[in-house]
Amino acid sequence: MVKTLLKASQRQNRRRNRLLMLAVALIGAVIFCIFSFAYEKLQADIQKNIQTDGMAVSAYLENGTEEMVEQIKTLSFVKCTGKEKFAGKLLDKNLKYCDCVVADKTAFEEMLSPAYTQVTGHYPKKAEEIMLSLKTLEYLNIKNPQIGMEVNLDFYWNDIFNTKGTGAQSFRLSGYFTEYENQETGSSLAFLSEEKLTESGVSWNPCRILIDPKYDFVSGLWMESILKDVLPLEKGQKMVCVDSAAYRAVEGMLGSCGFAAIFSFFLLLGMFLFVYEILNLSLQKDLQQYGLLEVIGAQKKQIMQILVFQMWEVWLKGNLIGGFVGSLAVLVILKDLSLYQLGVLFLTMLSTAFPLVAGVFTVRSRLKRLNPIECLKYEEIPFAPKSQKKQKYYKIRNWGRMPEVYLAKRYLFCNGRGFILTLFSLTMGCGLALCSVVLEKGTDIENRFLAEPDFRISITQKACQTLMETSPDTKHMVFFPEAWLGNLQDVAGDSLQNIEKIYGFYPIVGERGQESIKVLSEGTEVATVIQALSSVSEERLKSFIKKENLNVDWNTFYQENGALILHNHRISEYAMKSYEEKIGTEIEVYDLVPVGTEMAGLTPETMVNCGYLDITKDDFPSLNLVWNGKDTNILLVTEATYKKFAEHLTPQTFELTFFVEPKQEPYIKGKLKNWIQTYNMEFQSEQGYHKLNLLQMECKSDVLLKEKSHIQTSRLFFLAISGCLIFMGSMNFLNVRITGMMLRKKECILMGQVGMTKKQQKRMFLAEGIFTWLWLCGLLVTFGTVLLCAVGWYMQTKISYFVFYYPIKELILMLLILLGGSVLLQKDC
Repeated sequence: MVKTLLKASQRQNRRRNRLLMLAVALIGAVIFCIFSFAYEKLQADIQKNIQTDGMAVSAYLENGTEEMVEQIKTLSFVKCTGKEKFAGKLLDKNLKYCDCVVADKTAFEEMLSPAYTQVTGHYPKKAEEIMLSLKTLEYLNIKNPQIGMEVNLDFYWNDIFNTKGTGAQSFRLSGYFTEYENQETGSSLAFLSEEKLTESGVSWNPCRILIDPKYDFVSGLWMESILKDVLPLEKGQKMVCVDSAAYRAVEGMLGSCGFAAIFSFFLLLGMFLFVYEILNLSLQKDLQQYGLLEVIGAQKKQIMQILVFQMWEVWLKGNLIGGFVGSLAVLVILKDLSLYQLGVLFLTMLSTAFPLVAGVFTVRSRLKRLNPIECLKYEEIPFAPKSQKKQKYYKIRNWGRMPEVYLAKRYLFCNGRGFILTLFSLTMGCGLALCSVVLEKGTDIENRFLAEPDFRISITQKACQTLMETSPDTKHMVFFPEAWLGNLQDVAGDSLQNIEKIYGFYPIVGERGQESIKVLSEGTEVATVIQALSSVSEERLKSFIKKENLNVDWNTFYQENGALILHNHRISEYAMKSYEEKIGTEIEVYDLVPVGTEMAGLTPETMVNCGYLDITKDDFPSLNLVWNGKDTNILLVTEATYKKFAEHLTPQTFELTFFVEPKQEPYIKGKLKNWIQTYNMEFQSEQGYHKLNLLQMECKSDVLLKEKSHIQTSRLFFLAISGCLIFMGSMNFLNVRITGMMLRKKECILMGQVGMTKKQQKRMFLAEGIFTWLWLCGLLVTFGTVLLCAVGWYMQTKISYFVFYYPIKELILMLLILLGGSVLLQKDC
């Protein structure tokens, strides 16, 4: 009996089942495409972040011990650990050009090598082997490296008391690689073997302990707080935790992991409603049909078996079609079989099952609640009470000779909950499509670079430190002479626009001030500069300090000779207890003098330590800092304080940025590159420093060219996601209209028998489509606009380069497509 009823039910519901199958196939293909493209974009951004960081982990302990390695391994949230030791350096006439690192197997293979490309050869195993970067090989004028070739190098341990195995010697090249972290700096990395470390009597302690957490999407703040709670640090040790590469990739794409989860939820909810809408529209007729089956003797259990089998058949066939279409689309666009994700396909199949299961449970609950007679007479609750319906009836009927308009409105509003659900589904689907356009335009990586100046010319940090440590005179200690600006004006001419400077002093910190610097990790080893804070940036910095409630003496900083000490997360846990004691103490600084000058007879300038600020905090305002604040102690002062100090200290211009007319950019770039190359060669010749550049230049056009592949890849993935959502939003609307017409074929026949013509029926369906379209337009223009502006505001708070773009063209195009679809569909009714 069940088989007979099943065949009869399938014949009766074949139109509905085919539509359901197509809907399942459609959302299956779309979900698979969207998540596949999103996954690949995340992977591309994650790899980009790893290459920029120079390692695949986001947490490490500086100056750790081997005992601490074993302790960290026991932590439940740590997947693995690795050891890395900055053991020595390669010199060229006392100028360091490469750091030598020893890493254990786990550190190199799982944590460091993923940040490199074109890795050729193997990690050094014997004492005489070395692995160099292509940048170092280029510095050594080795253009065609061969594995096993001999390389003559001048090597020294970082421990000056260990001279074993140091000096000029021959190494054998075991491998080479391309790195990205140190591309803009003068130094690079080379890897030595553990055997060389052992032979020379150098211990692993202290070393950098690399920590790989079990969870990929973790913030640095969370990781740091957890590690500090379970791992007490000693003097000289520092825990460094930044947001993971995956966490930053999600932030770059959708602002935050929380917003990504919310967006994914509404995306899946929209797909859920796409299928559920068909089931909801046919619910009344299904229950009437099942009530008739009960009257003729079928049991509720048998009815449920029939329904479940039909839904299973719909789900299976729909997923086969959708999986094939989605897979084909993904493979055509990605063009790489290795990128195909079976996990995403499984998630897609699981997602398409939810609306069908929900439909089954809805029917089941109604069958339990209603008896067969109630099922036969089942009708959805009207939108308004009968008295209101009656008033509306006469009001609409009095329109005159357009009964089809009245019937259209009566059908739409007779089921209030169903109509609200339809509008909610349509608005959410189209809103998500428009939201994806806003995200695609706003998070375009090119926006980050377009806001940058056309040219950025700066003195190199390496040259400044070298001159300060070795120069016998002060002639070349004015790193950016004013005469150079005249040469720049001659080269750029009238096209020079919006010149901005980073200026200040390169001082010698006196004894009364060293204590404030020593609070920072490696504070006495890295450069200390005084930088003037522009008046434009003062308010942003003041707001940040007030918002974070930081211990900063702003009044002294603003009105007197105060200085804020900026650092890139270099106050160690050990120093957290005592650094606030240094606030309010004096810092003495001297002007640059030749090496060997007696400082006792010189008069210092005095400033007050007004507090410490960590520039790596998420909400820290965007300030144009010298050398981006990396490996630098920055004493930030006001412009008034700078002018006062300029009477006795030598002013320095650290960086110069400017714009030029687009047509003149290629010509000026060529001229400036030649001029800077000539200037650096003259500097090397005069000072005797081989390959030490004083000036470096960054061109926006070169950066865009370098990032072109990554920008195009990101755009492709986001455009594909946006295209899928726009297509889905349009199909959701057409799906509602097609479903309504298909399920009312019998009603159309009945209306034809009582005198309603085909033309009138077409006008009725057209009126239904236009009424629904008008409601959708109103909701998208009002609530949709509010939603888009809210998303834009949120993204601007999370991504500094986000540019809000209202998708007016996309909105008009989508609405025209929906209107055209409504007009064309009524022809086939």
